[in-house]
Amino acid sequence: MKTLIMIAALALLPAPLLAQQPAEDAAVRTAIADHYFKAHATGSGEPLKGMFVEEGRMMWVQDGQLRVRTSADYIGGFQGKPAADEASRKRRVLMTDVTGDVAVAKVELDYPDMRFVDYFTLAKLGGEWKIIHKSFQRFPKTPAK
Repeated sequence: MKTLIMIAALALLPAPLLAQQPAEDAAVRTAIADHYFKAHATGSGEPLKGMFVEEGRMMWVQDGQLRVRTSADYIGGFQGKPAADEASRKRRVLMTDVTGDVAVAKVELDYPDMRFVDYFTLAKLGGEWKIIHKSFQRFPKTPAK
């Protein structure tokens, strides 16, 4: 029954949108890997310049308070060199959802002492996917005994 409902729902979508969906999903994933993951792997904010829109913001909750950082401050905060434990860090795109020129993505950064889940809002501007907002949650890991 669920399969029939899904097929019926897909039939309601315009054919061009259906054809575009896998390609745009792949483009969002590639943009994140080529820019965001590369910045984290190298420790350099350079790959993020132009990927985050100038007006973009990063927001998170810390100690019960909403924190906000501009994209320029975020990019400027990179140290310029890979982390000492870079070889053991893992990054992956968990999910994307694309609708026309906007998308969301859920990303995981799994590091030895911390796990982050990032949520991005992206927009396709000038033919390229750009990050317009980032929110995240951090999960400290407890050392194995």
